[in-house]
Amino acid sequence: MPTASDILDQHVTLRYRSVDRLFLNGYIPLLQTPGALMCFLERDGPIASPALLQRRSDAFVRDLKAYAAAHEVPWIAFARKERKEERIRPLFRAAERAGRSGLVAVGVAQERMNAWHGRPRPTPRGSVTFDWSWRSVCVNHFYLYILDGDCGPSFIKIAGYAPWGIRVWLNGHEWLKRQLARRGVAFGELDNGIRSCERPEVLTDLAARFGPAEVRRYFARWMAELPQPLTAADRAAGHGHALSMLQVEVSDTAVFDRPVRGRQWFEAQIPQLLTTGRPGQIGLLFERRVQKNTPSRFKTEVVSSTTLPTIRFTYKHSAVKQYLKEGRALRTETTFGDPYDVGIGRRLDNLPKLIERGQRVNAKLLELEAAVDDARLAGPELTCLTRPVRDERGRRTAALRLGDLRVMALLAALVAIFARHLAAGFGNAQLRRIVADLLGVPLEEYTSAKMTYDLGRLAGHGLIAGLPRTRRYQLTPFGLRAAAFLTELADRVLDPGIARCASPPPSPEHSVWRSLERALDEIVHHAGLAA
Repeated sequence: MPTASDILDQHVTLRYRSVDRLFLNGYIPLLQTPGALMCFLERDGPIASPALLQRRSDAFVRDLKAYAAAHEVPWIAFARKERKEERIRPLFRAAERAGRSGLVAVGVAQERMNAWHGRPRPTPRGSVTFDWSWRSVCVNHFYLYILDGDCGPSFIKIAGYAPWGIRVWLNGHEWLKRQLARRGVAFGELDNGIRSCERPEVLTDLAARFGPAEVRRYFARWMAELPQPLTAADRAAGHGHALSMLQVEVSDTAVFDRPVRGRQWFEAQIPQLLTTGRPGQIGLLFERRVQKNTPSRFKTEVVSSTTLPTIRFTYKHSAVKQYLKEGRALRTETTFGDPYDVGIGRRLDNLPKLIERGQRVNAKLLELEAAVDDARLAGPELTCLTRPVRDERGRRTAALRLGDLRVMALLAALVAIFARHLAAGFGNAQLRRIVADLLGVPLEEYTSAKMTYDLGRLAGHGLIAGLPRTRRYQLTPFGLRAAAFLTELADRVLDPGIARCASPPPSPEHSVWRSLERALDEIVHHAGLAA
């Protein structure tokens, strides 16, 4: 069976990076404090009362119903826990077949939100004023499903009560398809993706253009067209919606020449990806320090509802996922559930930074997979590592004994540190945290002195090299290949082989030697080393 790296290098017909789904929050900055809310309401009447807010909400619903009726758009009341996407998808398809754009449907659902609550309070003059505070309430939310000429199927959800929060959902792949069609570039479609493209360079260039400007154009176009609680006078006075990021998906898509290549890639990669969800590995992928109190479930999930598996790693509110699109394309996708997870603000202006970070996470995962898969032991023999050595000055370097728990943790840590591609190298503290995590011991138990001793062993055997005039090190090319090979050999061949040695022969007529031969053949085949 070919290796995973060979499949990506030799059997990919199209490769591109793009934004996938984008979920945004819309809020009115000048309606977020009680004082600002009262100033807003005093434009409508002498008393800033909840009745003024309700009057605006009622007017919005009346205008929206009139707009839907005028455009012959269905008004749908969603049932509790109904899958809205499945209900609306046929309406989008019908509109696309008819060549229509604009509002496709209005969906209404009761959902919980934080809204303004006014509590009446008498004044010394005998009149009444209101004290405003936030309260969790369940109100109608209006889903405005839009087939946009630039962005395709999308929706804007508007809350039915003040401060009239908004959610916006867009799909970067749908935007990409329409831009290609507008430029006359022929392409084949995947479900939420591109399968083939006549001019891949145009596809790559367009995918890199999607950003805040395209999102704002879409939002401004439809907020000017559709009914909303804020009037034109309100918006002119500065009471407009601002956008921030709730969830952003950044994807890397590699389309294979044959569907079988996708299955082969997963068969080759799943065994070695089972440890990627550990805290040390996830910290390297997201370039964030993972501590004991970091809120996340550090594990690798392999989900297979059919014959096509999905690999998933999580970090706080974010996740990395690899799966097959229609059995034909490998999709590596980083989903940021909260930009603060990676130290980036939620303002829409920060979207390019978040896209760039997502692309780096995807690229690091693919590079790590390729490095581990391609690593081959070359140069010195195994005995050169597993026996003590002396340098030209006669200084002795202790052995790196294969199978020793601490040595195997050191080798795995070297593979993990490779994912950072640090130009400045790595130091004692960085490698020590990873080794302690792999050993499953507190950092205090694996001391800095022990790490210093192990760094000397690694340097003496040529796996790492010290950087001049610093106390930092770099992984050597031989070090990466040796560490990756020995780690994979132990995990995928030696440990399963020792376990098989403890098992009895399948039947008395089989000799012990024949049984071991068959077990070894099976282990090597499943480890992907036969090719």
